[in-house]
Amino acid sequence: MKRWKNRLTPLGWLLVLLWGVSLGTAEAPPGYAIPPAAWDARRAGEPLPAWFGPVSTQVGIQMSTWRAQVRPPSGDSKLALTIVFREPADGFARVIWQAPGRAVTLCGNLYEKAAPLHQRTLIIEQSSLGGAGQLIVESTGTEPVVERVELAWVEPLVLAAGWAAPSGLYLTPAGKVLPGDEMSGVARHRPFDEEKGRVMDAVLDEGPVKIDPQNPVRFVAPIAGSPAYGRLEAQVAGLAPGEEPRLAVNGQDLLGVSVELPGLDDPGFRQGALGQSVQYGGWRKVVAYVPVGTLRKGENHVDWQAGAGGAMTVRSVRLQVVFGEVSQELAKSPAVSTPQPLISQVSLPVLEKPVEIPAPKRAQPQLRTGLSSGWGVVGLRTE
Repeated sequence: MKRWKNRLTPLGWLLVLLWGVSLGTAEAPPGYAIPPAAWDARRAGEPLPAWFGPVSTQVGIQMSTWRAQVRPPSGDSKLALTIVFREPADGFARVIWQAPGRAVTLCGNLYEKAAPLHQRTLIIEQSSLGGAGQLIVESTGTEPVVERVELAWVEPLVLAAGWAAPSGLYLTPAGKVLPGDEMSGVARHRPFDEEKGRVMDAVLDEGPVKIDPQNPVRFVAPIAGSPAYGRLEAQVAGLAPGEEPRLAVNGQDLLGVSVELPGLDDPGFRQGALGQSVQYGGWRKVVAYVPVGTLRKGENHVDWQAGAGGAMTVRSVRLQVVFGEVSQELAKSPAVSTPQPLISQVSLPVLEKPVEIPAPKRAQPQLRTGLSSGWGVVGLRTE
């Protein structure tokens, strides 16, 4: 018996050693062992991973083409394709997958009438690829529109909260979470009202709505009941980093307007020529708190005005309202304290004739009466 134990001891150590080595050399989950790829029009000569490239661009008389070779890995990983592009005033840009004997249109038009610099992300199934082939972006016009392309093989990230169904999220190798909706290349999902107990969460406007400094926009929201305080939320495109829209509810400017700023590794950041500021292409979330005493029973006006930086586009404009009793002291206090103007004691020369200074003309806001009809307490009228 002792002789058998002596013989098994080296064999046991060998098995343990093989098991430890296998842990270090085991394959990562499909997609996570594949390095991502990035192509930039300004740095087109940078090295690419083995599964991607070469990349070529071609300019024709009426169409420009961006083309790249892709060799999908084995497994069921999905391809997350992010395209940063310049969007002209008209035309289209479509994304095509071309393989031997077949061609599939992944997106009929990348353009969303959002901003001159924009980005879209598409989630592409392995079944749509079927093997090695070419990714093609065809755009109308004689100028190439593709600025940057990032590709990563991603896996579904299953999350569930309470009774809610698992969310359609995808996790990139860099740890970025991508929402699965609106990434199929077809029309985006329409926003809808949500029931949250005593909180009303209604859609003011689906959009997209263009807003420029000369043309502010007013969203009209009739509310039944006694609103206490609220929250505005929307997605905005066209704002440069650091810029904020001007928001007002019933003539009261909202303070603390917050605009989401993605990480600086986001492909949407593009720096212009020397002396020009950084631009961002893509949708970002805007939120603002509506203080007690600002909203009222009946018709409410929500004004959006672009800053001096230029035009912007908003979509999925939402209004959340909490209903409840408001104390008399809070109801009487102003929502936003307006500072008194500082009058400087300066001696002015006496003029023979008074000079009339014309009052600055303020642009009349365009009225948007909303699209929501699911809430009896919000009662938004259709256009």
